[in-house]
Amino acid sequence: MASNSKTRGKSGNGRNAPSATRPGGGAGSAGGGASSGGGARGGTGANSSTGANSSTGANSAARAGGGSGPARRGKAGAEDRRAKAAAARAAAAAQERRRRNLIVAGVVVVVLIIAGVIGFAVQNSREESKPVVLPAAATGADHGIIVGQASAPVTVDMYEDFQCPACEALETQTGPTIRTLLDQGKIKIDYHIMSFLGPESKRAANAAAAAANEGKFRQLHDILYANQPKEHTGGFTKDTLIALGAKAGLTSQAYKDAVNNGTYDGYVAKVDSDASKAGVTGTPTVLVDGKQLSGTQLTPDGFRAAVNAAS
Repeated sequence: MASNSKTRGKSGNGRNAPSATRPGGGAGSAGGGASSGGGARGGTGANSSTGANSSTGANSAARAGGGSGPARRGKAGAEDRRAKAAAARAAAAAQERRRRNLIVAGVVVVVLIIAGVIGFAVQNSREESKPVVLPAAATGADHGIIVGQASAPVTVDMYEDFQCPACEALETQTGPTIRTLLDQGKIKIDYHIMSFLGPESKRAANAAAAAANEGKFRQLHDILYANQPKEHTGGFTKDTLIALGAKAGLTSQAYKDAVNNGTYDGYVAKVDSDASKAGVTGTPTVLVDGKQLSGTQLTPDGFRAAVNAAS
């Protein structure tokens, strides 16, 4: 029995061994806890603290990565600012070039205008410097050429330019009425032949003055309008004016010489000057006994009515 007891004791010891191992397992657990403490080092890699450390590493990496992000953005921002500054400088330079070009263009225009004015002034000065030879019929106010009966009750002042299209239109439309009233002795006309439309005008005005000197102004006047060339086309050459003069009965050498030599150029320049002083700014300008006509008054009926009102 005792041996059995021993055996049971042994066997109990044997059975208790697992029990003992359980505490040992507990110890093991404790050891595991210790191990866990040791494992804490080992587990430190997996441990939350290590995870924290890992996380910290990740965060550090993130921070490092994040730090490089702003650096890149800062670099990009600096490049963008430099690009914008360069664009602003280029725009300012372009604007300055445009400003300079405008200044240069303005100076050129002013120079051309001044040159034109000087050229015109020099040309007029040359003509005004010529002796003023008055044609025989230049007995009107400001040396206008008088056509018609001296006793006519109404004086009509006509400011014309043989190159003026509007003058030609007036001559075509109202000319017949004017001639009728002239022939009836109701009006006399004081012609002021201007020449501001270029050399063609000046040559024609000189020829008209030469015709007036021979008593054929009216005839050449009508023929010149009937053969008016376009402005600034080189018309009314000296040869043309001599040929047209022949149609008006002007075949004398005196007329030809006057046309070729510009005998009345000084007179023509004086007529322009006197008209300007009188306030005439364009052609045709028509006055009936000093009152300027306009609009429908320049039609045949309007002109006749104005003459009747002045009679």
